[in-house]
Amino acid sequence: METEKADSTTDVTVGSLQSISRGASLFIIGKIVLDMLELLLNFILTRALGTSLYGVYAYAQTLVVIALVFTNLGSTAALLKFVPQYENDKPKQRFMVGLAYLTSFVASVTIAALLFLFAPVVTRYTLGDPLLTDVLRLFAILLVFDTMAAVVTGTFRSLERLEYSVFVNQFVKPVVRLLAVGFALALGLSFYGLMASLVFASVIVVAVAVYFFLTRFALTPSVRRSKTDTGDVFEYYNLSVPLVLKDAGGILRSRVDVLMVGFFLSSTAVGIYNVTLLLAALLALPLAGVNQLFPPVASRLYSKGDRENLNTIFSVVTRWAFTVSLYLALVAVLYSREMLGLFGEEFTAGAAVLAFFVVSQILNNAVGPSGYLLMISDHQYVLLVNQWVFGVLNVALNYYFILEFGLVGAAFATATVSALNNIARLVEIWYLEGLFPYTRAYLKPIFAGIGTAAAMYGVGFYLSGTAVVLLGGVIGLATYVALLYVLGVEQEDRAFLAASTPLVSAK
Repeated sequence: METEKADSTTDVTVGSLQSISRGASLFIIGKIVLDMLELLLNFILTRALGTSLYGVYAYAQTLVVIALVFTNLGSTAALLKFVPQYENDKPKQRFMVGLAYLTSFVASVTIAALLFLFAPVVTRYTLGDPLLTDVLRLFAILLVFDTMAAVVTGTFRSLERLEYSVFVNQFVKPVVRLLAVGFALALGLSFYGLMASLVFASVIVVAVAVYFFLTRFALTPSVRRSKTDTGDVFEYYNLSVPLVLKDAGGILRSRVDVLMVGFFLSSTAVGIYNVTLLLAALLALPLAGVNQLFPPVASRLYSKGDRENLNTIFSVVTRWAFTVSLYLALVAVLYSREMLGLFGEEFTAGAAVLAFFVVSQILNNAVGPSGYLLMISDHQYVLLVNQWVFGVLNVALNYYFILEFGLVGAAFATATVSALNNIARLVEIWYLEGLFPYTRAYLKPIFAGIGTAAAMYGVGFYLSGTAVVLLGGVIGLATYVALLYVLGVEQEDRAFLAASTPLVSAK
């Protein structure tokens, strides 16, 4: 009996890890394409516009990203919980999807109208550049389409059909945006014309997402309430409202620095700051990859009370997210000036800023999907408190450190608050649910990283510029993989790799 139970537990763990691995592999491939295309787009924009105009675009884009939190109203996260939870109750599942779509549409139209009306006020109290008003009014249209695209692709994720989400978000969106901007530049359009091309691209993206949803899925959204359960609406908003309030606090924690840089410094400073954020965002790729399918898998295991498998999966995906991100961090820190210089010599002033953001991302990967675990275990109010406590702290620290140290002060304040927030989430999921990801296997990537850093640093004595980034990155990757292999591959890691690397077998 004990042997059969152990075999059953292993089968569940392996099956769940393979599901997450397939999703992570697919997402990471798509995310690499997305990040490369987005970097190319921003490279083109920085070269075409210069730091000041690029800063106007970056500031408007940041405001839209912030607005998306409120237009989405927690719908994407709610879908990740309710769609798998009610897979055996189709009427309720359809209602939850329909409510998510209706909520997002009404919220996006309302907030887009407010953004259009108050664009001059925003401009007056931030950059003070009249161009920002025009861009914000254009981007108010973009806001509605981006919101609906997000909720539709969120449905793909909740159904564990990640290939459609990846195709729309990681391929169609960046390609269409890049083509639109390229076409606008070829026609010699003004700055305003370039921004309008991005709005047109968003219309195309949502059209593609809706096409896939209507033609490839049998799930039909409905806003008719279930006859057997009149508490559906309360159940939905009891999750989504705390999540959007949590995300609003998250704005204070992770986005307020950009707003305050624009308020206290200049559009040029915003441009430099935004490029460092783009590069640091590459380190979010590993955790973002496993997060694509971790929530529905974790939700299923948690609802069944299978804590043992849930903790094993939590441990494995956390270690992998940290392992991959550590290598990317070494590249970003050791070759920061060379990478920033690709966007223009003036952007190298952000080297120290990039270093702080890299440390922040490493810590984010090191605690794994702890935030999602708090969400699926019905501790959304804990997340809410976290975001607001650390959000307010971030505002206070940014105010002080920006005035004292400028761009570097903003990065230091935001990185510090992010680290504290991640530590808090890790402690909370351990205290509330008894889930803890760390084992001795966590030391292997740390030791491998030390050896890799030495090898990559040595390359810098012989090469410079783009060459050191390319060759140093390749040498570093080879060293890192070799050291990890020498230190030993865990049995769980082989299961995690099996779905995406057929050559890896359990020996």
